[in-house]
Amino acid sequence: MTNITYHPSDELLRSHANGELPESLSVAVSLHCDLCSECKNKVEAITQQLAEITWQSNSQAMYAVSNEATVDYTSMLDSIMQLDVDDAYLVPTPAYHVSIADKIIEVPYLLHRYDDLKWNQLGAVSRARLIEEQDTRSNLLHIAAGGEIPNHTHKGFELTLLLDGSFEDESGHYQKGDFIWLDASHEHSPKTTEGCLCYTVQNAPLHFTKGLSKLFNPIGGLLY
Repeated sequence: MTNITYHPSDELLRSHANGELPESLSVAVSLHCDLCSECKNKVEAITQQLAEITWQSNSQAMYAVSNEATVDYTSMLDSIMQLDVDDAYLVPTPAYHVSIADKIIEVPYLLHRYDDLKWNQLGAVSRARLIEEQDTRSNLLHIAAGGEIPNHTHKGFELTLLLDGSFEDESGHYQKGDFIWLDASHEHSPKTTEGCLCYTVQNAPLHFTKGLSKLFNPIGGLLY
């Protein structure tokens, strides 16, 4: 099993469980949890806590109502028990694959909802847009083997979830499942030996910072 080093914060996991995140970030956390049993268990525990809080609140409300009117709980329970049970959740999750650069890559099934992929290529980097939410955009980003994105920083935030392969930058080495959150205080130059596929979320274009790479700033939006 891949050793995942970088994870969403507990605050982000709680916001996800509480349904507070926009679609782009919620998808990122869901994809990570599909690959990371540790964070999946955390989200399930948080969801259970939220359910218990909701149940206690509803129980208090029902108790207040029962003091004012007679409630037939036996009949209510019988009605619930007679409901048809949907056993679709027992069916194994099917595999889903993305085809890019003569490779077929298995990814979490959640991405099947974005199956109409249109890839744009800039050198070794290919991008397929998934979600647009005002200034926030999510993409699938593929870097070919031996590829590199020149040194840059971010005018906003950049979230990268590694779905396949590996890459490295000045701060470390990243593998499948790693969840990397960067902001304007970070500057890096990602490169990959074997190639990689990532799910990314950004709310501003890249800003290239060194040497000839600055010439790419006018077309930085192609990676955003």
